[in-house]
Amino acid sequence: MGVKISDRAVSRIVAAAAASVPGTIELGRSLERPAGRTYPRFDVIVDDTSRTCSIEAFIAVAWPSPVTTVALTVRTTIADWVRDYTGLAATHVNVVVGPVVRGRPVPAELLDAHPTRPRLRPVTVHPTPVRPPHTRPPVPLRPITVRGNRVR
Repeated sequence: MGVKISDRAVSRIVAAAAASVPGTIELGRSLERPAGRTYPRFDVIVDDTSRTCSIEAFIAVAWPSPVTTVALTVRTTIADWVRDYTGLAATHVNVVVGPVVRGRPVPAELLDAHPTRPRLRPVTVHPTPVRPPHTRPPVPLRPITVRGNRVR
């Protein structure tokens, strides 16, 4: 069957992918929004048999920025990161833009230049020599005799 990848593991990859896109912001609960939702949020469903996943991303975006371009870049980045990190095909990546919050301007050129693929590094393994454990010699046992309920 192969390696099983959990929904939670894919959610963490999705969160990192979305956070890498300029113009996305993290929005938590605050005094102004005590009952408000936090952003970003992600719903991920992994289908192990078909090696696919479905993702719904709820993001907050900084204003002024080209909101549609931010959402499209987030969508592409999420799909690319999930494929490159896990080998899963993202069959659906829906991006829902929630709050738009005043922040630093994000020019369209910055989004166009944003790499959608993650920078992966190859895993390097350094072999460790196997050494037998060093133990103390066993302590000689002292014989005991049992008579009745007493131990001598």
